[in-house]
Amino acid sequence: MRRKLIYLLALLCGALAIYEAYAVAIAYQKLPHQFAPYASVSPKDIGLSEKRQDILVKIQDPTFFEHSGVEWPSPLTTTTITQSLVKKLFFNKFTKGFKKIEQTLIARFVVNPNISKETQLTAFMSTAYFGEKDSKQLFGFDQGAHSWFNKPLSELSDDEYLSLLAMLPGPNMLKPNTVASKERMRRIKQVLNGECIYEHVSQIYLDQCSEK
Repeated sequence: MRRKLIYLLALLCGALAIYEAYAVAIAYQKLPHQFAPYASVSPKDIGLSEKRQDILVKIQDPTFFEHSGVEWPSPLTTTTITQSLVKKLFFNKFTKGFKKIEQTLIARFVVNPNISKETQLTAFMSTAYFGEKDSKQLFGFDQGAHSWFNKPLSELSDDEYLSLLAMLPGPNMLKPNTVASKERMRRIKQVLNGECIYEHVSQIYLDQCSEK
């Protein structure tokens, strides 16, 4: 009986490996098409200065320029910028479980080795979700700026820009000018001022930062 269970487990593991390998191969075929809209555009073209790019990375994915698409030791419980892109560009419907494994493999072995960090950042800026307003789903920093502040991204004040960043972990719960948004902005400022240590994307909710 034990041998049968071990054999069955081995078969299941083998089937999963084959399925995930197939999913990675399909993603590789789709790669040029999925990133084509962002290949000839830079974050500056969208309206983000180098200083604000640095702030985005520091708050959204502090090891973005060093990691290989996923962050260890917990790649299946965190979401890097690269993994976020995979979720948006390679899945029609994303669910936890096996899809998270697939997302992680595509980020590590398909997107990160073949797409520059700058292009990844541009794609993230163009596809990030900024909640719903007036029954409309908002995607991309520029659309978020126009919808929430009635101005282009490049014309946002520092606080307006930070309030957009504050939305990213939970856009519909962290809408600008809400109590939750203001509290997250306060913690973001602690990080930027060096008053709170934030080194890994697993800490993205900034629970480690002090309360008032």
